[in-house]
Amino acid sequence: MAYRQEFNITGWLDPFLEHFARQAGIPTADYSAQVGGEGLGVVLEGIADLFTKGWLNKLIQFATGLIASGYAVYGKDVPIRLRKELLALGTHELLRIVDPSPQDIQELKDSVNKLTNAVKKGDALGALISGLRSPNEIQSMLGITKQSTSPTPSSPPPASAPAPASPTTKEQVKVDVEVF
Repeated sequence: MAYRQEFNITGWLDPFLEHFARQAGIPTADYSAQVGGEGLGVVLEGIADLFTKGWLNKLIQFATGLIASGYAVYGKDVPIRLRKELLALGTHELLRIVDPSPQDIQELKDSVNKLTNAVKKGDALGALISGLRSPNEIQSMLGITKQSTSPTPSSPPPASAPAPASPTTKEQVKVDVEVF
């Protein structure tokens, strides 16, 4: 009989997690399936959070969790390890729906209001956009700041503008220099 290797997502983690699995008294495959499935859930959640918001974010998390968990429970001929991986991933995604931050709740409320208004107007693009992050929001989340596109003035200020007050004592000069 030929050896058939079963498909799994987290087998590559086994060598890295073997020590911790032994310390915990858990088979390495089970330990990797749990840690890897949870880790994959975190990665998928991060990608969804980066590009979607509000209702669309929650819908994607729910669908991902439902598909992964459903396949783990009801899938035919699914290897046990893959079931464990998918169950960890699916549970992570499903539980994120019921663990919103106050900011998530406000963002969900705002996006649902925008969705409702767009649907009332028959604006399909507006409905979709209500659940997507703008480029500015994505840049903000990534900590990217836009470079100023306005030219810096190279000419001196107009003659009518008052000249900045210059310090008159050595003490004032010393304070000004220390500040910088």
